Amino acid sequence: MRTLKKLNEENLLFFDIETSYYTLKIRAWQLKNYTSYFNPDTIEREKEIICISYKWQYEDKVHTLDWRMGEKQMLKEFIKIMGEADECIGHNGDNFDIKEIRTRCIFHGVLMFPTYRTLDTLKKSRSSFRFASNKLDYIGKFFGVGGKLSHSGFQLWQDVVEGDKETSDKALNEMIEYCERDVILLEDVFFVLTPFITHNNNFAVLKGGEKWECPDCASGDVKMHHTYTTAMGIVRRNMQCNSCKKQYRVSNKTYMSMLQHSINN
Repeated sequence: MRTLKKLNEENLLFFDIETSYYTLKIRAWQLKNYTSYFNPDTIEREKEIICISYKWQYEDKVHTLDWRMGEKQMLKEFIKIMGEADECIGHNGDNFDIKEIRTRCIFHGVLMFPTYRTLDTLKKSRSSFRFASNKLDYIGKFFGVGGKLSHSGFQLWQDVVEGDKETSDKALNEMIEYCERDVILLEDVFFVLTPFITHNNNFAVLKGGEKWECPDCASGDVKMHHTYTTAMGIVRRNMQCNSCKKQYRVSNKTYMSMLQHSINN
């Protein structure tokens, strides 16, 4: 599947999902009650996952699983894929995509890990920048890497869920194209963000490398960029990766280990 993956390269999984909506039988004194709350007793059909699109870092093809294979089987297959990843990357993935997947997994009795190593580009954009909008479409256009595909809005979801077979299949194929474009956009946005953000994994250590190697791309082609001390007089070193340009910090002890390694080799 990942023929482009290089030796000791991290397994970064970019993914996105599309879900259906709750179908309700409304019973209310006033319709305005439903602007912010609905009674769960009115649910006639639960929200389901329609499709899951994903790709691996450096892979050209985007893969998609959809509910035509059965939602339970779709979840089983994707959970195996998530288990292979060193890091699962999504936009609002922590609060939405993974929670939706976990909710449907527990409904079907599909086991998955309680936690996964993730990176949420929405969280990173909110915590590290002040964009006019943190939506993926805006950030992609802001970076000049493109935006989302346009579609007919809610009508597309309604055609998938409630249309006849021909209408539903046509709409689902359009939705899959939309979802797959989101995954490509997500990867492009991630690679623009990556030198500017703190990552949740140290891939150098994960792949058996040294602490002074680049925590993002695990390259040993790094240099010391700046030295500073804390208020307590502890020396810290700012490093820069010559491969991916990532800047990061290491302790003075780790930096001295790098110098010793250079002398020995």
